Amino acid sequence: MRSTLVLLLFLPVLASAQGQVIRGLVVDADTRAPLVGATVTIADSDPLIGAVADLDGQFVLRNVPLGRHTLDVRILGYTSRRVPNVLVQAGQETVLEIALREAVMQGNEVVVTADSRDGTPLNEMASVSARSFSVEESRRYAGAVDDPARLVAAFPGVTTSGSGVSDNAVTIRGNAPRGVLWRLEGVEIPTPSHFAGLSVAGGGGQTLFSGHLLADSDVFTGAFPAEYGNALSGVFDMQFRTGNPAKREHTAQAGLLGLEIASEGPFRSGAPSTYLFNYRYSTLGLLLPLLPTDGTTTYQDLAFKVAVPTPKAGRFELWGLGGLDGQTLDENPDSTAWEFDFWDRTRVDLDLGVGAVGLSHHLLLGRNTYLRSNAAATARRTVWDQSRLADDLSLRPSLALRNTDARFILGTTLTHKVNPRHLFKTGATAQQLVYDLDLEASPTSGAPITSIASGEGISTLAQAFVQSRLTPLAGLDATIGLHAQHVALTQSTLLEPRAGLTWAFARGQSVSLGYGLHSRIEDLRIYFASGAAGEQPNRTLRPTRAHHLVAGYSSQLSDLLRVQVEAYAQRLFDVPVIADSSFSMLDFRQDWAFSEALVNDGAGDNLGVELTVERPLRNGFYALLTASAFRSRARGGDGIWRPTRFDQGYAVNVLACREFQVGSSNLLGANVRLAALGGERRSPIDPSASTLREEVVFDDSRPFVERTPGFVLLDVTLTYRRNGRRASHVWALQLKNALGAADTVLDYSFLRDAVVEVNEGFPLPVLSYAIEW
Repeated sequence: MRSTLVLLLFLPVLASAQGQVIRGLVVDADTRAPLVGATVTIADSDPLIGAVADLDGQFVLRNVPLGRHTLDVRILGYTSRRVPNVLVQAGQETVLEIALREAVMQGNEVVVTADSRDGTPLNEMASVSARSFSVEESRRYAGAVDDPARLVAAFPGVTTSGSGVSDNAVTIRGNAPRGVLWRLEGVEIPTPSHFAGLSVAGGGGQTLFSGHLLADSDVFTGAFPAEYGNALSGVFDMQFRTGNPAKREHTAQAGLLGLEIASEGPFRSGAPSTYLFNYRYSTLGLLLPLLPTDGTTTYQDLAFKVAVPTPKAGRFELWGLGGLDGQTLDENPDSTAWEFDFWDRTRVDLDLGVGAVGLSHHLLLGRNTYLRSNAAATARRTVWDQSRLADDLSLRPSLALRNTDARFILGTTLTHKVNPRHLFKTGATAQQLVYDLDLEASPTSGAPITSIASGEGISTLAQAFVQSRLTPLAGLDATIGLHAQHVALTQSTLLEPRAGLTWAFARGQSVSLGYGLHSRIEDLRIYFASGAAGEQPNRTLRPTRAHHLVAGYSSQLSDLLRVQVEAYAQRLFDVPVIADSSFSMLDFRQDWAFSEALVNDGAGDNLGVELTVERPLRNGFYALLTASAFRSRARGGDGIWRPTRFDQGYAVNVLACREFQVGSSNLLGANVRLAALGGERRSPIDPSASTLREEVVFDDSRPFVERTPGFVLLDVTLTYRRNGRRASHVWALQLKNALGAADTVLDYSFLRDAVVEVNEGFPLPVLSYAIEW
């Protein structure tokens, strides 16, 4: 078997030279209007391979050799663009959408410069702290494990709380993971992860949809543009790609994380309407019933996009995603073997579901105006029953959660190019929130369950924005905008100004400045927390707010080396805290039994500096160095400033990728990520109180004075792509946490009658095989 695997992975395939098709669309970056007559060529091809975009902006390049290529895209009056690292494979055509920005007139001269920087954000209003990512990067970046949330952990200012094996929650610039906004196709969606929010609010086990569906998408880490609201720390703005309009193509994949099947193409040959879908079922759900375990874990998900272009009525897109999760844990009836309360004395039955579906309409109103409208619905459902074995071995309920919440969303965005120097964008969104919550939990181990939070009804979240990008001079861009938000549940109305400035003062060098006022509402169960007399003291709680200020410098030292430095300051206010207590919601990780009364008297600040040194993937080699040093503090209800839970102090990432051509058309890739991360802070334990209550009790008089040990993480990814005549075969080994770095968790041990440190960490090898045809 070992010899067979070696042959499959490394033996060059004797095949004649093959060719494939690259097709796509060239559009105006601002208005999405097709650019008729744009030329698209393969750089350095001999003989020249090229095409001209037709009346719909579409182009087709035929007989392109397999492997990676760089495209040159040009049209008079627009900034030319180089699109590097376009992967051409045997089994499937490559489908692209390429956006060009109109060049600025300077006197009688059109200023046109080539743009080929990897990671340039897609959002034309972004000035600072923004970067795009692609589906291929989620496979190529070691440690990403095909998960966008884990992928961005290598970006500056983004850290994980541990090894990142069991949870994909990310901390952005010292903020809690729950401060991140997730958007799909322009619509706010719940955290799109399996088992979302169970251990970390804002995190989960694995992103709900496969990376195969993603188009290039943006991630923002601060001072984001005015169109983004209800976000405190960062934004994931994701797009699904459109299926191949000319040919039906399929992918099947089997791996440790799941079995997948995907398909895309036209509904009917020659017709413009296309479909794209991906279904995944967890391999763990298939294997665990065969293993001697005390419980089960299953998940499955489905995501899709249907695109229907019309000659005059614009383009309609129906998209959606959904996931179902289940988990059970059985108690151990042998009391002499009990060591830990949750793992030995607890029975769990968990059933979760999350989904979103939307209809988008894209309409060009002339060449300079673009209207995008959305109608969508999202929903989450959680049924969680938990019981605990008492000393007499009777099972007693310890938690009962029934939660269903949904959002019905209508929104529209208008983009108008006044002229090449002025882009105007405005939009509005109305969300109707429907909720039904009933949460009962034991306040301490062994105590009867009581009502923690309950409520049902309908409320409204309304948002609107206006923003402009001005280019008074070539190389100088200024953005200014205003975001407005009204939360009917708490009767809060907020106005949030945003501004940005980018000045390319010399060839390859630029400085940037960004400011924004941002806010985030709490999870609905926080508002419905029940007080001692049955009242709901948090119903008038205002959103947490934050000033973001970012300054940056970027230098393109050469075609193959870029350096960027950003410094930031965040000032948070109106933070919910417990009066006369050290508690602050800035430290909130997850606590399903939380029922305290809160007031908006807290504050916080985050300060830091970030360095990025990047060598883009060229000639088979890629390298990235990111380093962050930061401080995070919070002021609780007692008025005292302290470090936050997420004050990790530093994060350093080094990534490298090397690709080798094997045979005439096959690719072998080796990817490595080495990371050094500061540990999260925690409060010291109270030994006597912990022994008395037989659970971990922290000393809240000295919150977060201790820091857990830092981490050194090593992630490795090996891929091998074999291009056959009609199909591509891809083998991948993604080794997460190769050094076995352990997350340190405190738990109460019955055997030792004391609180002990439990090290939870292990290397996770994710093997997979995919066939594309």
